[in-house]
Amino acid sequence: MGIKQCLFSEMIGVVSFEGKPAAGVKLVRMVDLNKEIYDETVTDEQGNFHFPVIYQSSILRKILPMEFVVLQDITAHFKGEEYEVWHSIKRSPEVNTESRGKPLVVECDLSQAEAEAITVDDVTIFSRCTWDVQADPKRNIPMF
Repeated sequence: MGIKQCLFSEMIGVVSFEGKPAAGVKLVRMVDLNKEIYDETVTDEQGNFHFPVIYQSSILRKILPMEFVVLQDITAHFKGEEYEVWHSIKRSPEVNTESRGKPLVVECDLSQAEAEAITVDDVTIFSRCTWDVQADPKRNIPMF
């Protein structure tokens, strides 16, 4: 048996467009650099959706020390358009590290001009969603 790793935490949310719930939005979630692990769901009449947690076991991690790095992407398909909803690199194999240990409950607005960046535990997440998480404080990086 390998070590169980969370590649993408469970996500529950609502998708809206121009202030109204967006029904029938196809959401495609991809994990891994090869994009071989993916699933999809469709929002209901109130714009609600659910993605279960994605786990993977790693035998190599049990034998060799290695850095945990997993690509996370969610794309929405709505009214003939494609929207990037979530793009990040997960750097910890624990559940809910995207939200500092809290359940990942999001509100996503497809009419938002573009994804915004938020940094959580030194990991930048580009998203059209908001959720209950406090962003890392801004750092002043001196120029040479």
